[in-house]
Amino acid sequence: ALLLSWNDPLLLLTSEAPTLSHPQNGAIYSKTRELQDQSNSLSSGLDRLIHKIGSSTKSLSPLPFQGGDLGSDKNSRLINFYFLLSCFRRDSHKIDNFLKLLRCRAAKQDRC
Repeated sequence: ALLLSWNDPLLLLTSEAPTLSHPQNGAIYSKTRELQDQSNSLSSGLDRLIHKIGSSTKSLSPLPFQGGDLGSDKNSRLINFYFLLSCFRRDSHKIDNFLKLLRCRAAKQDRC
């Protein structure tokens, strides 16, 4: 559910990155696209891993995302952009640890 919940915020980050008043907004945009692609890849890998274990992702629903924009002035937009990226980094570590746990469980099932 946590991984699914990042679809809309990552889409917002990707759409807002080119409009940021930052000298490196092109690099920031390409990085957000890369994060979005990695999230999609993780999602498909997670589906395969959960299927291998015998569970289902159909009962999962993403957490609601309330943010529609990053703010009106350039400073608040940059601060909110950075905050959203830092939240993504924190959550991606949680997702990574969860996937490691699932891989271990899948490996144990293969040995049985």
